[in-house]
Amino acid sequence: MWTRSMALGLLLLLASGGTGNRGAAAFSPSTAVHDAHTKPTAQAYTNGESPLANHSWDHPHQPNAQAIDPFEAWGTMRLGMGDGPGSNPEGCFWVGGGSLYEAYSGKQLAIFEGFDIGKGVRLGDNHIRQLSRKIFWFRDPVTGEIMQEFEGKPVKPIQYDSQMIDYHRGDDGSITYSVEASLRLLKDQLPNLEITSQMAGPHCMMINIPVFLDIPIAEERGGGRYQAWEFYDYNFDPTFPADRPPTAVWCRQGSVPPFNTDSKAVLRFTGYRVDSFDELPERMKEEVERAYPHFKTPPRDEREVEEIQSLRKSV
Repeated sequence: MWTRSMALGLLLLLASGGTGNRGAAAFSPSTAVHDAHTKPTAQAYTNGESPLANHSWDHPHQPNAQAIDPFEAWGTMRLGMGDGPGSNPEGCFWVGGGSLYEAYSGKQLAIFEGFDIGKGVRLGDNHIRQLSRKIFWFRDPVTGEIMQEFEGKPVKPIQYDSQMIDYHRGDDGSITYSVEASLRLLKDQLPNLEITSQMAGPHCMMINIPVFLDIPIAEERGGGRYQAWEFYDYNFDPTFPADRPPTAVWCRQGSVPPFNTDSKAVLRFTGYRVDSFDELPERMKEEVERAYPHFKTPPRDEREVEEIQSLRKSV
């Protein structure tokens, strides 16, 4: 198990970098993806005339920006909650890839790819719980093979067998999150930051999640502090047309052992949503079937998450 990994759940990815087309070809979505821009409530982007004002879209519905509830849209887009377009009671996958870089030279250290599988549970009108797991592999930037070592030190995939994350809607419409269970003990350890949203025209909602980490490391694990920052940016059409899947971009700076242990490694990936295991890239499916079969579905319920957490603590 990797000892100094990421905080939230992914998510996401599109392989890129030093292998030329070797990695990127495996993750190119077969659908067109549109650009965007983002804030806390679904306010329309009004900095100058909208570039979409005279654009003719092929979808018949024109959602009113003021009528879109960012909290409900988030639950549907991220976890497949609700009914109608965008919903999937079995949960959804966020898959893709990117690269691990050395700061500040920009040297590519590895290709980074994998996915997050999660579903949502509604605990109240203003409370959603995410049950998820995620796994990401490091591949050699030259050969494209899964890395087993780096400079003589073992390399293992980033593997979160379970996560439980809560999302809350405040009286003012703001959205906040808390990590209730994860590989790291992050409960009550993160700043109380808002998930922000903004509309860019009638067919593009942008959602941003900031994450900042500054927590102590137990002495038996080496001591010191674990410090990192991350940003997740999602873009999607809130009418959820089948030919335009939601997309995500994630960036992070922090420690990535064994590649870097001084909080200066940079990770960036892009990804998109699919609704079934069969839609994942072939080489990911093969690796899951070979060694990680439980990653074909999200955690069954809170009890499974608690059982996994208890097992980890007892090891």
